[in-house]
Amino acid sequence: MRPGEWFEARTGLGSAIAKALDEPVPGGARWQYVFGSVLTFLFMQQVVLGILLAFYYSPSASDAWASTAYLNDQVSAGWFLRGLHHHGSSAMVVVVVLHLLQVVWAGAYRAPREVNWWTGLAMGGLVLAFALTGYLLPWDQKGYWATQVATGIMGSVPGGGGLQQVIQGGPEYGNLTITRFFALHVFVLPLALGGLLAAHIALFRRHGVTPPAQLDDAELKRKTQPFWPNQLFLDVLAMTICAAALIGLTVQTHGADLFAPADPASNFVARPEWYFLFLYQLLKYFEGPLQIVATVLLPGAVAVTLFALPWIDRATSRRASARWPALSVVGLLMAGVTALTALAIVEDARNESYQHGLVVAEEEATRARKLALEGVPPAGGIAVFDNDPKQKTRKLFKEHCQACHTIEGRGGEEAPSFDDYGTREWLFALVRDPRSKRFYGGTKAHTTMEPVPASAVSDEQLRATVEYMLSLAGPEVGATDATMVAAGKALWDSTLECSGCHEVEAGKSGTGPTLAGRGSAAWIARVIRNSAEPDLYGDTAEMPKFADKLSAAEIEALAEFIHSQGQAKPAAH
Repeated sequence: MRPGEWFEARTGLGSAIAKALDEPVPGGARWQYVFGSVLTFLFMQQVVLGILLAFYYSPSASDAWASTAYLNDQVSAGWFLRGLHHHGSSAMVVVVVLHLLQVVWAGAYRAPREVNWWTGLAMGGLVLAFALTGYLLPWDQKGYWATQVATGIMGSVPGGGGLQQVIQGGPEYGNLTITRFFALHVFVLPLALGGLLAAHIALFRRHGVTPPAQLDDAELKRKTQPFWPNQLFLDVLAMTICAAALIGLTVQTHGADLFAPADPASNFVARPEWYFLFLYQLLKYFEGPLQIVATVLLPGAVAVTLFALPWIDRATSRRASARWPALSVVGLLMAGVTALTALAIVEDARNESYQHGLVVAEEEATRARKLALEGVPPAGGIAVFDNDPKQKTRKLFKEHCQACHTIEGRGGEEAPSFDDYGTREWLFALVRDPRSKRFYGGTKAHTTMEPVPASAVSDEQLRATVEYMLSLAGPEVGATDATMVAAGKALWDSTLECSGCHEVEAGKSGTGPTLAGRGSAAWIARVIRNSAEPDLYGDTAEMPKFADKLSAAEIEALAEFIHSQGQAKPAAH
């Protein structure tokens, strides 16, 4: 007996493949039949990529981010594998929706295919669960806070608090959270989805392809073809197109984002992933006691409607024209989800605070990943910032200054913000509106400086005045425009009348702080040591005196750190 015959006699694999290839496709090969095959391909791709990623990943709160950063930035093609896995999860969500719409349009949920429809719905839910559990695993700021939003929604529903604690491993996120999410993502969900997929395919084989409703029996019989070669060709071509699109997207985006390590004490601007944005947006319209409408009642009604669709649809024909009530329900559902998602995206695009938070988060992510190249300390996570020589100064600032001042996007509003401190834009905004929260709006005593409206001083005049103010700080601020400085000096006494409060010569005192050296590291150090000096803020000073609390070296380090936040930019012309 030949080896092939022996293997076939023992396994029957060849005849099983031949039977599958010869399976009749009523109405012939069609593109609308490819979605199930594409989903199976994507699932297998995600399994293979997940195994490769697991070779490098360490599921613990101390090591998760470090191992992901190592894979992403130091392993050859690691960014590509992770990016392909990330975009593959989004592709599965998209194709699940397309497959659902195709099944609804064809009426493939009707008898005798009800159980196939229900297994498909269950698999769609598992795909979303895959996305949710995988999102947290890098343990970065984005995944950590986005998952907090999702599990917070879960905990807000009646009886959901206990389930939330079980999934989280306690009342707060920690090491048990990441190990449980990892176990769900790589063991529980793949087994569940694999079992449902096997049942789904078996039921599909039992009942066959749902034939086009518009063809009569004679035409169906005439156009029926075996699965091989036409439908198989379309399936393989669709998989190839999907794979090419994913590869192109991964290369274009250079993989997936990796933000800074998760920091529970931060104020990161959290948003769920795009496929949960509709629910996030829906919650905005149902606050307080009404939140249950968005978290339980509406999603529950949708789930029940989809489950009961085979019984709701009582049409005598599968033709779309005969099933318009069922099609309208599903169409309205998809339109609502799409509209809510679009609204969330548009609102975030117009939200200046959110956009600024993203910029700060991306800058912090770049810094963290650069520091990780030097090695992550054993404590892991945010300990990577200990590699930064400025980190000790940041801790000093957090301990002594952050309660009142904002820097790098974090801090209080009781004193001027140091983000972009001393730049032309910062000074321009200060003179225009010194009483805004960004400057002295949160202080108690600094209310004597009046805003300078555009009706009194034009933007061009104010820019010239700012250039003059910068020239008073000395060489630390860099080059200034001599022409603008001269114009600003002329405006200083005549139009703005600033000299009535602020002196420009060192050692002289006015009712406001001296502008001699203002914004330089040395001037900032003087303010930190004792802001109540006569030529600084005098009797209006609200800031504590740090000369006796910090060493000279610590004060100088803080001054340099604040000064570095906004080195003066080139003059605008």
